[in-house]
Amino acid sequence: MKLLLCLCLLTCSVRAQQWRLVSSSKAISLGHGAEHVIKQIAGPAKAELRLVFFDEKQCELRVVVNASQKTASPFSSIGVAEKALAVCNGGYFNPGSAEFSAVGLEIAHGVRSGKPVEDQWFGGLMVRQGRASLVWSNDFQDATDISEFVQCSPWLVSEGRVWPVPPSKEPEPRNNRTFIMTDAAGRWAIGTCKRTGLLELAHILVTPGIITEMKVNRALNLDGGPSTGLWCRSADGREYFEKPGWAVRNAIVITPRNSK
Repeated sequence: MKLLLCLCLLTCSVRAQQWRLVSSSKAISLGHGAEHVIKQIAGPAKAELRLVFFDEKQCELRVVVNASQKTASPFSSIGVAEKALAVCNGGYFNPGSAEFSAVGLEIAHGVRSGKPVEDQWFGGLMVRQGRASLVWSNDFQDATDISEFVQCSPWLVSEGRVWPVPPSKEPEPRNNRTFIMTDAAGRWAIGTCKRTGLLELAHILVTPGIITEMKVNRALNLDGGPSTGLWCRSADGREYFEKPGWAVRNAIVITPRNSK
């Protein structure tokens, strides 16, 4: 077992060394300590990261729900309504269903929908008593003081190491991805990545020299593909918008603390 673990870690190390940072844009201030950065990555494929970094002392995370596909608000409208610094898409949902329902437990402003998914690959963004965390679904314990929660999968990084994605018989497709990550000490980021597989994205996030703004301790994949989207507005009023390809059930919103 120890030999197998060593071989897995060696394989992860070799794969991680395949990726390198080509360029990083100048950080654009969104106000309240939040910043927007774009990074170009080279490796087995060319990838682009769009990231919003923020600190939980100055910002907080919320979940906003679209009740139906027909009335779903675009991220820009959600951002204005919530007085947000940034917005990205959230967890998986059922786009073809009449209910437009979320997959797993969803809590937004204390309003609950769905049931928790108990699966080793699933995790959740949880806000409890104003403090956010990324939690394993199997370790999740529900409580009435949880104000925000959204589930998704798979885990990308756990305790600073690549967490293996669910095995597949087919080669892993490269697609647009959305993710959320934290250093587990108050520093956070939401982001999108173009043209990568899930395991490739995980390696990018832990490769030294790429994410220099924080040390990634945990990272969770969010809904990707046509759901991938990111909106933010600079401190001087400029908007940056990567639009999803369709309406999404829920969005993760970054707001200044005490902005309600």
